[in-house]
Amino acid sequence: MASVPQWFQSAILYQIYPRVHGFREGRFGTFVDIEHDLERIQKLGANTIWLMPIQPLGEVNRKGLSGSPYAIRDYKGISPDLVACDRKEDKTAEEVEALGKEQFRSLVQAAHQRGIRVLMDFVGNHCAPDNVLLDPANPPERGGYHPEWFLWEPDRDIPLAPEPEWWDTVDLNYGIAVPGKPNYHRLYHQVDKDKTALWTYMISVLTYWVEEFDIDGYRCDFAHWVPLEFWRDAIGQVKAIKKDVVFFAEAYDRLKELLESGFDATYAFDIYNQLKSLHHEVRSNDPYFEVPFIKDKIYWEANYYGERYMMVRYTENHDEIRSVVMYGGEERSKPPFLLALTLPGVPLLYAGQEAGAVIRPPLFEGNFGEEAFQSIDFQGNEALTAWYEKVLALRQSKGCFHGGETSFLIPNNRKMVSYLRRKGEDMIIVLINFAFDSPSEEVEFDLPGIVLQSCWDRGGQLVDILEGQVKVQIGSHTVAQRVAFSLKPLQSLLLEVRKG
Repeated sequence: MASVPQWFQSAILYQIYPRVHGFREGRFGTFVDIEHDLERIQKLGANTIWLMPIQPLGEVNRKGLSGSPYAIRDYKGISPDLVACDRKEDKTAEEVEALGKEQFRSLVQAAHQRGIRVLMDFVGNHCAPDNVLLDPANPPERGGYHPEWFLWEPDRDIPLAPEPEWWDTVDLNYGIAVPGKPNYHRLYHQVDKDKTALWTYMISVLTYWVEEFDIDGYRCDFAHWVPLEFWRDAIGQVKAIKKDVVFFAEAYDRLKELLESGFDATYAFDIYNQLKSLHHEVRSNDPYFEVPFIKDKIYWEANYYGERYMMVRYTENHDEIRSVVMYGGEERSKPPFLLALTLPGVPLLYAGQEAGAVIRPPLFEGNFGEEAFQSIDFQGNEALTAWYEKVLALRQSKGCFHGGETSFLIPNNRKMVSYLRRKGEDMIIVLINFAFDSPSEEVEFDLPGIVLQSCWDRGGQLVDILEGQVKVQIGSHTVAQRVAFSLKPLQSLLLEVRKG
């Protein structure tokens, strides 16, 4: 099994919704807007951007005024909405697309010049009902006409939607039944066919964006509903072209199998859900949702998925409400993010999170009561942005947060999570107090033997790198040392072990 590319192990992901990034009244955001924002993104501390779908969107069964970015009409095309162009109406569709590809290529090159990697969304499970593959006039160079690559409603001349609420999309037919996927139990007779031509086309989509634009990988939408056999073939072929390309899966089932099939990482949705439950627990003292459950989840991850496992950890994304809303304010949103930042894995921010944005950009403008698109004021919360810059810089500067080992401390505290991150001689003890409606939490624990051993000859200190304060002195030749801390509500300590 190939190892995860080294650069991804130190990645900080920054998710961008392209048509919102730079949005202003009267026009969507564009590739040019994103390129102009790279300096700010780099200053924030992110080194990898993930762009939500940039392809043209379907018109048939469109949700809202603008349509979902996950209802793709042409996998190898560029959405005209994302192209910066004066008097766009005076240009042909071909001219606008050519300009869009030029601007996207410029964005990728500008990002690479800053040391920023670029990931795209790959939506392989479903597409728009008017996808070019369902157009009899679609030329071979755009994929041709292939109705046999789709699942169809029985006795009805329409392709099948993967879920009733996803009526703006239709289901692709990979020729292999996927356990647990809706409709396959009743439409199995449609999937026991050779669909290698569809596989070839979809792999050509994946290789196209790598070869033509030099992107660095993919976030794969609903990856667990696409056959594992396809992923093994596709990931292998793309990595043969660019060996350090990354694939990470949005998946809520079959995570282990996806990792074994070549994915470099998956969503850490279990931990995200536990954090939501944890927020409920610290508000209500519900005994069924305790901080120690987080420790159990982390141990379970490592034991179940194996040593190669890598999780993308987040406190918000385009499918979830903003974290300041979820947790009830900026200060309450900080402990969950510090947890995501300091646990093993790759942290993810959603654009605007660093500015305390409260409105989640809608996927379907003007529909289902969603708010219309709004611009994001990235300069409107200097204090919170400075906090994100600080903690992201700390993560990048400490090797123990990039791999290594995790050992949990204080197992019985219901409101605080604590663990030692270690990689070689680089060690940091993390203490995070999730309680916000109670007095300070008093905790005591014995320093791990590995900490005392590292300070054996000359002694050392525990320094809180968040505040730059020495918290504990460690004597030389110390066999055992018990330490005590008092953490205010929502306070965190990152205690770096520094030898004398």
